[in-house]
Amino acid sequence: IKSVDEIMDEFFSPGGWSRCFDNIYAIEANIPKELDLYIPSAQEELYNWVNGPNRQFEAAFRIIQSGEWGNYDGFYLMEGDSVPVKNYWLDVILGEIDAYKPFAVLGAQYDGDKWDAFYEQIPIS
Repeated sequence: IKSVDEIMDEFFSPGGWSRCFDNIYAIEANIPKELDLYIPSAQEELYNWVNGPNRQFEAAFRIIQSGEWGNYDGFYLMEGDSVPVKNYWLDVILGEIDAYKPFAVLGAQYDGDKWDAFYEQIPIS
């Protein structure tokens, strides 16, 4: 796939992401086409409008959990449309990890309204 090759080339280019990470792997999530949905315009009428990204996260987690690509006790998911805008952003994240470990999920609190109907039923972990 051309776009994957371009990402790999950019990673290994001088001044690229290889300054921050040792390696990069392109691993297929193998999401069936009928489940690979991302239709923001249908979020009011289609319950699984965001199923594709959710299945991608699940597949990535299971692949990492399998140990096939190494043994890890955590991972950072950077959304495909994220663009770091601050120098040393990765150092900041690593500092947060050290400050708050152990944890199951680390990040900003959800600030939307999609959970309002059942928010009181969500257990505090």
